[in-house]
Amino acid sequence: MSKRAEPSNVQSDVSEHIGTSACSNSLSDDRQSRHIEEMARKATTRAANDALKNGRAITIQQGNAIVRKYPDGRIEVIKTLENAFVIPKKRMYKI
Repeated sequence: MSKRAEPSNVQSDVSEHIGTSACSNSLSDDRQSRHIEEMARKATTRAANDALKNGRAITIQQGNAIVRKYPDGRIEVIKTLENAFVIPKKRMYKI
């Protein structure tokens, strides 16, 4: 059985990939929360596009429905929602 090598410094590896500004405490709580929210939105969009490019279907909310989008452009409605546009409370994200 082979042994797996553990990374020596995970924190520095992560900081190199996402940039040091994301890990900085110099931003105000509100700005940091918006920054994290923006990064999460971009990562989600990138992941969805990558999945479609690689031939995988994605499941998303589109209007008042939950749909499955296929790489060939087909859209399958999984469920229609009655209260699709409920505005959640403001959330603060911290790292």
